[in-house]
Amino acid sequence: MAKLNAAESIRGLACLAVVLSHLSLSFYPYLHHFASKERMHGTWNYTLHHSPFAFLYSGTAAVFVFFVLSGYILSYVVLKNPNRPKKIIEMALKRYPRLAIPAFLSCVIVWLAFLFTNVDSHLVSGWLQAYAQEDIGFTQAIYEGSIGAFLFAQSATNWVLWTMQIEFLGSLFLFALLFIYHYKPPMFVLASVLLLLPFLYFAEENFFLGMLSFVIGCYIYLYAKQLPTVVGVGMLVLGLYLAGAHNSSHAYHWLYKILGWRTYEYGNFIAGILIVYSVLLTTKISDVLDRPILVALGKLSFSIYLLHMVLIYLVCIPLFNLLMHLGWIYDASVAISSLICLMVLLGVAHIYSHYVDDFAVKCSNTLAGWLMKKERSD
Repeated sequence: MAKLNAAESIRGLACLAVVLSHLSLSFYPYLHHFASKERMHGTWNYTLHHSPFAFLYSGTAAVFVFFVLSGYILSYVVLKNPNRPKKIIEMALKRYPRLAIPAFLSCVIVWLAFLFTNVDSHLVSGWLQAYAQEDIGFTQAIYEGSIGAFLFAQSATNWVLWTMQIEFLGSLFLFALLFIYHYKPPMFVLASVLLLLPFLYFAEENFFLGMLSFVIGCYIYLYAKQLPTVVGVGMLVLGLYLAGAHNSSHAYHWLYKILGWRTYEYGNFIAGILIVYSVLLTTKISDVLDRPILVALGKLSFSIYLLHMVLIYLVCIPLFNLLMHLGWIYDASVAISSLICLMVLLGVAHIYSHYVDDFAVKCSNTLAGWLMKKERSD
């Protein structure tokens, strides 16, 4: 139980890192330093970017944590069930409505927000300005929330929905592998390698790494051994260090000499694996993260993930504008507006989780049950 609670806690903390990543891109883009034109707001920007502590706002590492966790948890649910083939089919039928209903409604909310408001974004970074100035049509929002994000990673309406393609297709890919594991266990590893190869050669690298993360999550469930505390803590520290990787950071200069421009992507990918492995397979770390407040955060994570961009637009930017207009200094304006935005986000996510996310679970369960019953009757 502690291990599964720890998995929820990791998900919640990873989701918080995504929010902090987008807040930092909005107000302190130099913390990521993806472009040379980004200016610093204080010398601490420079210090933090070039330090090994950038994992605190590493949205990319957090996304890989999501994918590895999904591979682990889906494997756990399937392989613990005595009737695995039935469970795999049932979960495959559930997966799309479970993800799509909350994602679809988030796109409708974004469309409504942009339709009825016109938030002044000239004081924030170019990254957030680009989002605030999106021209979103109703048809586009409907399409991306139902099909585009899940099949083609199209996410102009809600930028975070690019991950839904990997989350959905990665789940289906894993279910196929679990069928092979059930019927032909000796073929499982070979099949997973052979079936991944086309993605390596014909898909974008980010997509391949996402699919690979699902498989590695399954491997961790099947083959990973419990770690001694010292080893687990060391692995976690290494994972957090790699989660802060940026190509231009002095703290990763040695890694850049090896990996070049891939330092950011590969560092964050490996970080996701090490973080999940160390937390779930080290008893003391799992126990430390088995805390009600962290587990509750994990339960809200999907809703937080889907809603945080539109709430940054609706809450954070106007508050920031107001405080700057009142003569507050830049850092204080960012801190107060971001803190209030986070508080509002948690409250709205709680409501969204209760009425939308839980509804999606009920709908997916009902649909899968009906289809399974219909198949038996036919």
